[in-house]
Amino acid sequence: MRLFAILFVILFAAITSAAQIASFPAQVASFPVAYGFSNSVIGNDGAFWIFDATYQYPPPTLMPAQAIPVRFPPIVTTHITMVDSKGNKLDAPPHSGTFYVAGVGRYAVYAIITDYVVNTTGTQTPVTYTRTLVALGPAFPATLPSIPVPMQADVKVSAVGDDGAPDEIVFIDREITPLMLGPVTQAATSVTPTAQRTVQMIQSDGKSFTSLPPITVSPQ
Repeated sequence: MRLFAILFVILFAAITSAAQIASFPAQVASFPVAYGFSNSVIGNDGAFWIFDATYQYPPPTLMPAQAIPVRFPPIVTTHITMVDSKGNKLDAPPHSGTFYVAGVGRYAVYAIITDYVVNTTGTQTPVTYTRTLVALGPAFPATLPSIPVPMQADVKVSAVGDDGAPDEIVFIDREITPLMLGPVTQAATSVTPTAQRTVQMIQSDGKSFTSLPPITVSPQ
């Protein structure tokens, strides 16, 4: 009888826990975290840029053909404030995504925006990430000139040439981790894997981007 009572208690606890898990998505609401991250940078014209990010954590979502709710990454909104060298302040409406300063050019500050889109209609690729390079310069705050950035690319920025030359921006594929090869036998020939890398050079005057033809670079 005592063993039966113990088994009954364990079974009841398991049923209760399952019920709580099943109703978990409906009980959890999204909530914002005010200004969870902030960074800043000074442009070549003396303007001071401040990036304040707000994080909002969505409730778990039950995807099609899945029994366990999926917790997606937080929704990030960034507020941009610019204070020029004369002390005037300009604000832009909150922008979706996180801002990472890629570099400071002659005409603008260049930042990478990372954002994502949730696909709740299918089971493949529930989250799609995007990366965009924007120019924070003469067009701010009316517009943010932008250009897509490949997911597997580093971004380099430099103010080259004389005062009339455009800013130079380079997208370059990240280095690939070398593959671990198996033991080489007498009948096999050792082959070193090679990978070509793409260099995309871009010019900007702070108001627009001009892409040059891409260049393929081989490590050998």
